[in-house]
Amino acid sequence: MRVLPDTSVWVDYLRGRDPSTVAALDAYLERESVLVCGPVVAELLAGTTPLQREDVWLAIGSLPWADLDRAAWREVGEVANDLRRGGVSVPLTDVVIAVATARSDAELWTRDRNFERIRQTLPTLRLHA
Repeated sequence: MRVLPDTSVWVDYLRGRDPSTVAALDAYLERESVLVCGPVVAELLAGTTPLQREDVWLAIGSLPWADLDRAAWREVGEVANDLRRGGVSVPLTDVVIAVATARSDAELWTRDRNFERIRQTLPTLRLHA
């Protein structure tokens, strides 16, 4: 099984806030089962000081990426539209992360409740327990 940790999981990991998160993510990293995607990397870099950016980039930039092709971007737009029409408002970056995860056949590791709402429209999204 591959996992794509959301930004909040990476923040906890990089800051050593939660020993169980650190241990679990270390285990996935050792098994080479961790993916990253553009929005998560961008959010992490946006939240770091200039001195930390290179360290963060070196730590996660070489991991396998969940990239999006044209069809995936269409799916992002369609999922976002379906959510809005259903009265559900979530950040577009969360929809991008969800589609990238689902298309990579990975589980999204997150603490953000928005992804449970997205999963109602994107049933291929699997959330990490």
